[in-house]
Amino acid sequence: MMDTPEHASTSSRRRLLGMLAAGGTTAVAGCTTITGGGDTTSTGGGDSGSSSIVVGSKGYAEQVTLGYVAYELLANTTNATLVDETGFGGNAAISEAYRTGNVHAYYDYMGSLWSSHPPKHDSADFDTPDAQYDALKSEMESEHPIRILDRADWQNTWAVFVAERAVEGTGIQSISDLAAHVNSRNYDIRPAFGDGFRSRSDGLDALLDYYEFDPERVTAWASEREFLETASAQAAGTAVDEGYADLGVGYSTSAWLTDVDNVRVLDDDRNFWPFFHPVGVVHEDVATDAVVAALNTMPDAIPDAETMQALNSRAAASGNQQAAADHLQNNDFI
Repeated sequence: MMDTPEHASTSSRRRLLGMLAAGGTTAVAGCTTITGGGDTTSTGGGDSGSSSIVVGSKGYAEQVTLGYVAYELLANTTNATLVDETGFGGNAAISEAYRTGNVHAYYDYMGSLWSSHPPKHDSADFDTPDAQYDALKSEMESEHPIRILDRADWQNTWAVFVAERAVEGTGIQSISDLAAHVNSRNYDIRPAFGDGFRSRSDGLDALLDYYEFDPERVTAWASEREFLETASAQAAGTAVDEGYADLGVGYSTSAWLTDVDNVRVLDDDRNFWPFFHPVGVVHEDVATDAVVAALNTMPDAIPDAETMQALNSRAAASGNQQAAADHLQNNDFI
């Protein structure tokens, strides 16, 4: 998206970088209120009228789980007839769907909405998530027939993680520390990253440039410790866990990070990546008080990144919808 990064200033100026959602498929476990994509289900309780609401999500695992969080909240607290369109597609497909009314309700991320949905922005100068949220809400609601609902306190953005064994005694805690380490001709840490991540606008090369890694040192680093390109961000995590690499880049709420020991997530201390807090998106045609209240339960039901990580882990084991339903039931949200 952006051609040349603007380096951080004392005001922690943020640049928004497009985060492209990875496609994927996911298993769905059985549940009494669950039907397959495109089908309708029985109505729940509450007072929302009897309109049909198409519940969607993008196609990758966490998004499908969040889609079923929306589905279960609506099924159990409103009278709406629901249509399951979780796993609908990527940013382009789902933005077209809510503009045309083919998807009525889902959860998205502020950064994705700002950078990848019309009118699309290549950068953002927000110092706080609230400032980004306010601008996003104002613009999206004026441009499209939707409402942007409450945001969660946590976010799913990119994370740089490194094996403790590789940084023992180095004092490396942040990406700036890593830059200083490499710029001092230390090439002992081998990176791994998903296919295509190095050259994308929010990827490795842009990150190294933004944090002022010396290009000559990066060339020497890549020559001495061949950079490992893997099939996916998940595979990069596996490479670090199994010792084929020392450093990886993945999603900050990845279930993988709950399953490994002795991994340190480096602080993005100069705010290369922007705010990717999840928010509810609902079409104005179905945005009754009951529907809005149901969807606005998500920030309380998933109060932090650790909860989302654990939910992602359970979804991988039991299926996205079963995990969402169990979590909401066990915590008295449905």
